Amino acid sequence: MSESDTPTPPEENANRINLGEVVTRYLEGLQRVYDVVSYFLAGETLLNERDFESFARSGRVMPSQRTKMDFDAARSASSSWLLKQGLNETLGLLTLFLDDCRTIAGLAKWKASDKSNQKALEKVLNEERSDFLKLDLSGKIESLNETYGVSAKEAEEQVLSLYAARVSLSNANGMVTEADLEGADALVVKLKNVKLHSAPSSEGQGGILVTSEMGDVEKSFQSGERISLGKNDQMAAILTVSFYVTNLAQSLREYATNLGVTEEAVAAAEAKAEKK
Repeated sequence: MSESDTPTPPEENANRINLGEVVTRYLEGLQRVYDVVSYFLAGETLLNERDFESFARSGRVMPSQRTKMDFDAARSASSSWLLKQGLNETLGLLTLFLDDCRTIAGLAKWKASDKSNQKALEKVLNEERSDFLKLDLSGKIESLNETYGVSAKEAEEQVLSLYAARVSLSNANGMVTEADLEGADALVVKLKNVKLHSAPSSEGQGGILVTSEMGDVEKSFQSGERISLGKNDQMAAILTVSFYVTNLAQSLREYATNLGVTEEAVAAAEAKAEKK
């Protein structure tokens, strides 16, 4: 994920914090990942063995020709690589979003308490920020919930399962190990996905009414098994994180509202801190 693709943190945009804008930037970042993954998956559908071999051998010098993969092995390895990279990008954006949520929640809490306490404000923007940055993704999610009551329970389990899958993908050959299971029988990847339902239209005349709802998908992987997700499930992983982001933002907005703090007040607090 390049610097140009990374949403600007609140600290660098202190004069115009707007939670809606923050969420929009992250959703746009996730859309970019969605489009890139879609592009590769669509290309995989069109690629055949003859095209692969022709491209691979068209006058090119290989690093180690004797270990060159055949078509099926390359397709399997590419699928695993794409899944790993897609989760890297997706969860990387989520991690940045959690950092921003912590900052906004901390400022809202300070604004609602002793607004004249400059040391408390500096603690929110420096010491507490530093401590939060040291946490892994699961630790950040737990800290937001315990410290501010900000959470997105509707998709938290799913996001944590994606994080566990990403950790396992770093193992040799992307294999699940006993350590990854932590005593469980299998590593279960849980996803949110949109399910379409069709039924005859109540208006008759042979019409079909199509409706959609958010459903759950689960994939289990035993120790020694490689984590692999199909095309639809890889796209569902990105949608799952998007769903989590929107729900966490709503929880954060409710937290600030319950404190009687507006987004404009949070922006003013941060702008004040920037001038010190």
